[in-house]
Amino acid sequence: MIRRIADRLHRFGTARGGNVAILVALGSTFLLAAGAVGVDLGLVFQARRKAQGAADIAAMMAAIDPSQADTMARRSLGDNGYGSAAATVDVGTYDASVPGVAPGSRFHPGSSPANAVRVGLSTSVPMTFGRTLGLSGSVPLRVAGTAASARFAAFSIGSGTVQFGNGIANALLGSLLGTQLSLSVADYNALLGARVDGLRVLDALATSLNLQAASYSDIVQGNASVGQMLMALRVAGQGNSAAVNALTGILNALPNAGGTIPIGQVAPLGDAAALAPSRGFGGPSIDLMNIVGAIATLANGQNQASADLGATIPGLLSTRLTVAVGERRRSSGWVRPGGSNATVQTAQTRLLIEATASAPLGLGTLSLPIYVEIAPAQATLQALSCAGGARQVTIRAQTGLATLAVAGVPRSAVTGGSASPNLSQPAVLIALPLLNVSGRAVTTIGSTTQTLVFNEADITNHTVKTVSSGDLTQSVIGSLLGNLSLSVNGIGVSPLLQTSLSATLSALAPALDLVLDTTLRSLGLRLGYADVDVDGVLCSQAVLVQ
Repeated sequence: MIRRIADRLHRFGTARGGNVAILVALGSTFLLAAGAVGVDLGLVFQARRKAQGAADIAAMMAAIDPSQADTMARRSLGDNGYGSAAATVDVGTYDASVPGVAPGSRFHPGSSPANAVRVGLSTSVPMTFGRTLGLSGSVPLRVAGTAASARFAAFSIGSGTVQFGNGIANALLGSLLGTQLSLSVADYNALLGARVDGLRVLDALATSLNLQAASYSDIVQGNASVGQMLMALRVAGQGNSAAVNALTGILNALPNAGGTIPIGQVAPLGDAAALAPSRGFGGPSIDLMNIVGAIATLANGQNQASADLGATIPGLLSTRLTVAVGERRRSSGWVRPGGSNATVQTAQTRLLIEATASAPLGLGTLSLPIYVEIAPAQATLQALSCAGGARQVTIRAQTGLATLAVAGVPRSAVTGGSASPNLSQPAVLIALPLLNVSGRAVTTIGSTTQTLVFNEADITNHTVKTVSSGDLTQSVIGSLLGNLSLSVNGIGVSPLLQTSLSATLSALAPALDLVLDTTLRSLGLRLGYADVDVDGVLCSQAVLVQ
């Protein structure tokens, strides 16, 4: 019996029949197990994509109005079949404008002003076949989506339309740019009537600076020469031949490329920088003349600019301008109400007009120095509505405090610094060997604040709305000269001289008003006014950022 059993075991061990069947049976078991796991993994991946889509949609719905984020996000999750799933809704800020920050660290929950929402979703996927192999009965999933509001408005504060009918603009802008300009009235009107897309200007600059692969946020951090800025404007303005010709005239007058200026102060991204917009993103429509003025003043820095107009102003024997412009900020770029860039200011400007005319009573030449100092006017985006396709923008604008004086102010005192010149000393108006006529007058125009509402038609037509100071008179210079306190050799003046001088000064007021108004408008400013224009409104609701 033992021998028989041993023989059978030997024959079984040496037999080759049925090996394939055994191998197929064992292999099929492993293949079926792998297939089962593969099916379950496919279900997990499919469920993850579905959950991610639901979280992304919920985040975008919530980012439309961050104040209602929790309600809107959970309603969206419920509509997509995740009403009973565990979810978190965090409101905060998203900022991609800081270089070197990893994408996962750009969202800051709890920060304000809120412009983004992150929705986290936790769910699980049941295993169909995996549990038969001893695996877990379900696989937990955790996904998150982050969206940011993309509702923006862009606006500018500066000058309204003005007709340049004399050489003041050429003399002043030429002095700021370090050259001599000879643009015609038609050239200036072309610049005043043209608008360019602010981001197309950045696209053109990227090509000029060999930054084709750079983001808009990177471009605005750099500097460009005056020549490069003007060439970028020319590229962005293609299609308007008159404006392109005017820019070509300025470029041809430059002796060289000019100094460098910060790009972000000419074409700012505003709050849109936080979203790191991709190239090709639509930009605000900016007034071309305002950009040219900004380039000129930025190129000059806080240095003095002098322009000798000679006898070109009717009624005056000679006129000389000395101007100092503080740091300027004009166009907002895309911004949102309550954002860090929602307030835009014009520049603090100091101006000395030194004019001469024929003195009355045969007393020779009358010298008249008029000093003007304008504090920045400002505008703040308060509200933005895109309801029903009808856009509406609310801006609160404030005029700048202005001081005008006839006083002994030396040219060297006209600076862009913080210290104002001394206005207590009278100016010598007529200087003769035995007779000096002196005069002094100071007047102040107070600031005024007003809320401006731009409706759909105003935005489409780029309607300029104005806030004006209640202290303005028909002739600011006339009012100033009417209050002039005169003295001869330190004592009072005779009635005849008083009457004659008053008549002469009154006749000079219109010419001096022209010089003052045109000079300031060449810089994008108006005395006692704040002119506001909405450059565009972006109603893209919200965009997915992570």
